Amino acid sequence: MASVLLADTARDSASGSSSAPHSGSASARPQRREVNLLAIAEGFSLSAAEILDLRDAPERRWVLLAATDLFEAWAIGWPPGGKIELHDHGHSSGAVVVARGSLTETRIRPTDQCVATVESHHLDTGESRTFSSHYVHDIVNAGPHHTVSVHVYGPKLTSMSYYRLSPTARLQAVRTEYVDPIGPFDVTRAHDPS
Repeated sequence: MASVLLADTARDSASGSSSAPHSGSASARPQRREVNLLAIAEGFSLSAAEILDLRDAPERRWVLLAATDLFEAWAIGWPPGGKIELHDHGHSSGAVVVARGSLTETRIRPTDQCVATVESHHLDTGESRTFSSHYVHDIVNAGPHHTVSVHVYGPKLTSMSYYRLSPTARLQAVRTEYVDPIGPFDVTRAHDPS
């Protein structure tokens, strides 16, 4: 199950007391909060298939569902043949849930011998994948129908690197794109959150 631990300094500013236990000082100690990315993705997947902007679009399209200090969540519409090239999500972990239709995810993992292993997984409606940071994969809608999926990343995306496999099965970085932080009301389509 994908989850993220983040430090938080919660304190009651009105009384000066801390919500974290402390040893007599007025300042709060950092607390670690866990965010269950899969549970968030599963919750959003219940209604994501009904988002009108994602239905029957001729190209992949995405809609921001939520952005907090701890995570960001996206719904992505995939037409038949829609895909994204091999990529990672930088330092972010993630969870993907198929809300409607089916997708194929291919994971690429370098071995100690510097060659890559390739694993593919077919995901139908309601099925999911979770991953940690620097996980390299691609996703494709190989089926005949439009698909909608929900993608949740924590912490929020700051970069995505793209890759290719060499003829000798070595994973090679192609480029890295840096992502501007997403705010809670941002409706940008400037970056591809797949």
